Amino acid sequence: MIIGFGSALLLLAWSGRRLAHDGFHEKFVRFHPLIAPDSNYRPTVAEMQGVVREIARPDQILVVIAGNSILLGVGQPVGSIWSQRLQELLGPDYAVVNLAFRGSSPTTGGTIVAETLREEYPKQILIANVGATEAIDPLGTGDYRFIVYDAHFKGLLLPWPPRDTLLEALPPLSEQVLNARIDRWIYQNSFWNWWSTQIGFTFPTPMLPDLADAFNARGSLPDRENDYDDFPFRTRFAPEFEARNMEIAAARSSDFYPKQVDGEWQLDHQTYENFLASARNAFPDSLKSRTLLLTGRDAPYYTRQLAPEIQARDDLAFARSVAGLESLGFAAMQYGKDYDASQYGDRTHLTKSGGARLAADVAPHVRELAAKLGYIEP
Repeated sequence: MIIGFGSALLLLAWSGRRLAHDGFHEKFVRFHPLIAPDSNYRPTVAEMQGVVREIARPDQILVVIAGNSILLGVGQPVGSIWSQRLQELLGPDYAVVNLAFRGSSPTTGGTIVAETLREEYPKQILIANVGATEAIDPLGTGDYRFIVYDAHFKGLLLPWPPRDTLLEALPPLSEQVLNARIDRWIYQNSFWNWWSTQIGFTFPTPMLPDLADAFNARGSLPDRENDYDDFPFRTRFAPEFEARNMEIAAARSSDFYPKQVDGEWQLDHQTYENFLASARNAFPDSLKSRTLLLTGRDAPYYTRQLAPEIQARDDLAFARSVAGLESLGFAAMQYGKDYDASQYGDRTHLTKSGGARLAADVAPHVRELAAKLGYIEP
């Protein structure tokens, strides 16, 4: 019996590794909610590496998109996602792979996958988004730390003291850590994900409570992302939420630039240094130069209602953020200030036309970075 059990574990480990390495997401576009943690599906690093291998050749410039729902393309249906438009603009010398997740952060998801493929795909560029004044956690948000743990316990990450210190302090018996420790040896998560996408899911979830769908293979379920353009403008920017959204927009850069007694905006140097320190510690130094960080403005519908002095403060804060990130070795840019109100689906997410505009703004920065890194002729 022991021999049989051991043989089964070996077969599971071999199957999980092999299936994930070869990839099992046919015609992958993005991790929409039915193949993402939103519905109790947690992609593994090996699985996401397999996605990259299905899409990109090692001789291409790999462009990995990480970050949150904005870069995932919420409100943009398949065929009109900003990352698909970016691929069209960049052309066949580039391979764009969207590995962003709803609610994720700049340091998980696609960021970890890009780091683990740094040798297999030596010509790579990472795109992620970060709030103009927001600190970055090296381990990311709690819901997505399982990706960092997965790569860590499989020995795939670069040594990086700010992150290593946090990883060494992890509670060894927490659910995510224990799962990652076990998966290091038997790759059960990759095998279960293959089964879930190809054969059938094993339990209902709040997102799929109907038994008619709950047990279907997740790979057979379509990307059901809504199209913001299907909703009237006053539904997207509903009056009942306007006061709260205006409050958020008005406070966007207040931490960086509090108003002085003389009425002038003055940089809070400690807050700014904390922002820079978090960005410095979040990414290994050797990866900063191939990373493009995007900072996005709130929807013009809200920002253009702000007092001129607050708009001026935002200009200072966003410019300062971009310059600060560049001083650390990142490429950085801001977007959204001169976008049209119709290019936003809500306070932060973009419509199809907004996504196309973002792709058009990002593409030159990607090419510039590719030239700077020696991937293409200047």
